[in-house]
Amino acid sequence: MSTLTPLEKWSYAVGNMPFAVKDAAFQSFVVFYYTQVQGLSGTLTGLAMFIALSWDAVTDPVVGSWCDTVRSRWGRRHPLLLLGGVPTAFLCFALFVPPQGLGETGTFFWLLAVCLLLRTFITIYFIPYSAMGAELSRDYDERTDIAKSRVTMAWVAGMVMPAFAFAVIFRSEGGVDGRLVEANYLIYGLVSCLVAGLTILFCVWGTRSVIPRLPTAADNHPRFTLIQPFRDFRAALLNRNFRYKLGASLTFGMVAGVYYTLSLYLATYFWEFSSNQLAGFVLPTALGTILAFISVNRLGRRYDKAVLLSAAAIAIALTASGLIGARLLGWLPENGHPLIYFLACVSTCLSTMIIVSLMTLSASLIADILDEQELATGQRQEGTFFAAGSFIGKATSGVGTLLAGVVIDLAGIETGSAPGEVPQSVLQSLGGFTIAVVASLSLVSFWFYSRIKLGRTEHARILQRLDKKREGQPAPG
Repeated sequence: MSTLTPLEKWSYAVGNMPFAVKDAAFQSFVVFYYTQVQGLSGTLTGLAMFIALSWDAVTDPVVGSWCDTVRSRWGRRHPLLLLGGVPTAFLCFALFVPPQGLGETGTFFWLLAVCLLLRTFITIYFIPYSAMGAELSRDYDERTDIAKSRVTMAWVAGMVMPAFAFAVIFRSEGGVDGRLVEANYLIYGLVSCLVAGLTILFCVWGTRSVIPRLPTAADNHPRFTLIQPFRDFRAALLNRNFRYKLGASLTFGMVAGVYYTLSLYLATYFWEFSSNQLAGFVLPTALGTILAFISVNRLGRRYDKAVLLSAAAIAIALTASGLIGARLLGWLPENGHPLIYFLACVSTCLSTMIIVSLMTLSASLIADILDEQELATGQRQEGTFFAAGSFIGKATSGVGTLLAGVVIDLAGIETGSAPGEVPQSVLQSLGGFTIAVVASLSLVSFWFYSRIKLGRTEHARILQRLDKKREGQPAPG
């Protein structure tokens, strides 16, 4: 495939921002908004999000198989980008505007309904989008570069949205913490809708030129039926490297679900950071993203992707839990000391660099496994493979969110609690639970990554055999 133009590469990369906008909302604000502002219990909030994520068990494999079979003048991917993308933008707004007077039961069902719809349409958008990324290049290193650009743009949205929100929308006024003001969330929802909608349209417009170069559905590819997703998934699971990749995604997704759901609680109550301080985290987050952008390709040319992913899993266990552990052991000064915020910024920078690198290498590795699968089966299954990975990530994140919601209730943080008013025993429970989950599951993720056997040399052999096979010649052993 010909080299991508800068417009094609970066408009594709920008297409990852709507998913990041959705993630920023769920990771930073949704649980806090529904529990601390709307008064919904943490368990019910987590349950609604878990049910919606479990719905992905149906939609992800269906959309994955479906998008591999679509035939149109706009190719297999682009029609679904619009079909799923436009409703996604509007649902990002609906998430923060529940009707007044619903009561706890009504609020629960509103959250559940919006989450179900949002998860459905983001799947229709994101699975074809992810699959298209694997089709843009066959080169081992260029794939990493494409994935790096895509992940970087997601992190730009993921760090700018909360930073802008804390600095502008949720700033404290008149002694009132802006994070507890309901009207502020309506504004945040509107901003999310605009950012998601505009980036979706730019992605579709900017990548229209690659449509003629993308693979189309093979003539012998089975027509889509409702049973096809399950057959495709079963075939994908026969691939050993793919099974280990799913195991790693499963455990790391649970880490992310717990950690990100509790992050605003930890920042607000455990560390007692102000809204301005939270907005300031955009700087170490940006620095971490830049460091990942600079280093990931250089490291990728020296080490195989699975080796780097294994190292990243160990590193995230240390950086994500180290600062909390130091506080629980009494090694840090009291909240408000300048050293606390400095160390939090350093930890954020390192964690961001590691996670951006992990996400980049993970997406690139899936593209390599797809080549291995094509050699074994003769079929290109980008949609199926990315759907399986997406579902595992979202479902396990949902388990993490549910667990975090239960912990919030068990810890006893009351609705509308102000920083500094939460008992020390509650804060210790939050910190201890975060460390236990992050560290243990990160180590399990490391074990799965270490079992993957598909490096640069093996991938080059696979491409050679695929080329021979396509030419109708005997493939070398």
